[in-house]
Amino acid sequence: MADLNPPETFKFTGAKFLDDIQKICTVIGSPFSKPTVRAVIAAYSQNFREGAIVLRATSRANDALNFCFYERRPVEVLRIAEDAELLAPSNSLAALLDAWSAPSTRPFLWGRQQQTPSPRQSCDFDPVRGLVKARASMGYMEHLFNLLRKGDVPKSITAYEKLFNSLGLTDVRHVAVDFYSNTVDMYFAVEGPMTADRATWFAAIAGYDYDRDAVERVDQIDWLPKECFPLAVTIDVASGEITRVAWYALGLAMDNRPALGERLETFLKNAPDYDTDPFLGVGWSFGPGQQKYIKVEKSYSGGVIDLMRGWKTPGI
Repeated sequence: MADLNPPETFKFTGAKFLDDIQKICTVIGSPFSKPTVRAVIAAYSQNFREGAIVLRATSRANDALNFCFYERRPVEVLRIAEDAELLAPSNSLAALLDAWSAPSTRPFLWGRQQQTPSPRQSCDFDPVRGLVKARASMGYMEHLFNLLRKGDVPKSITAYEKLFNSLGLTDVRHVAVDFYSNTVDMYFAVEGPMTADRATWFAAIAGYDYDRDAVERVDQIDWLPKECFPLAVTIDVASGEITRVAWYALGLAMDNRPALGERLETFLKNAPDYDTDPFLGVGWSFGPGQQKYIKVEKSYSGGVIDLMRGWKTPGI
């Protein structure tokens, strides 16, 4: 995985970022705590300066604004959180992410072994709860078989290996753990194209009847890359329930994108972007009981789209 240097076009400052986050929260009606955001910036000031920063919002009223940095180099971001008292030590999900962040060993030519690059850890925050999620970006395709055998993976997750294989969910690009919902996210690169039948099957594993959304389904599928598209599955670690399935269209243009609704249009209008080559992604999420929402993520600074291209992210 290439370690790309951050662009020189914009210099991150904590004061400016704090002000921008507060303004966005105000216009979209998201909760905000200045002391919380200050504590996050203080703990991760170097990571925000050197990383690529992404802002996220959803179509759900009063949902939190999320912000994160993507790292360009191997950093033990969870140790930083523990030292800053943003995360309790000996957290079981943190231990799982650390295990998943270890390089893998794969067969190479003439029987030799080849070690994969070290995945890059990063953090997701919201302006009230602080650190909510941590993730590991592989930068390569980690096979599901290998991932489920790295560390002490709960049986509530490994139980889905056969199902995921049957659906073609075998190549993992990212993993994440959510410390508040006690869930694990797996982000797959799925061979395209997406079809109406496949969308129905994927949504069904989260208990969602996708056949009811015939019009929306056609629109969403049209936006997904034809060759390979990203798909995420969220699993509740305690119950083993799949609580969400989502698929994403990444690298969209601001003037050529899906309909998003008033809240997300307000977010895009008011969230600043200091990258010269902006990044925009849209995700459609589905869960039990006909739960659904749209998530939008956009670049803030640090050369987000260049970093994703370096990772060979599907659709970029």
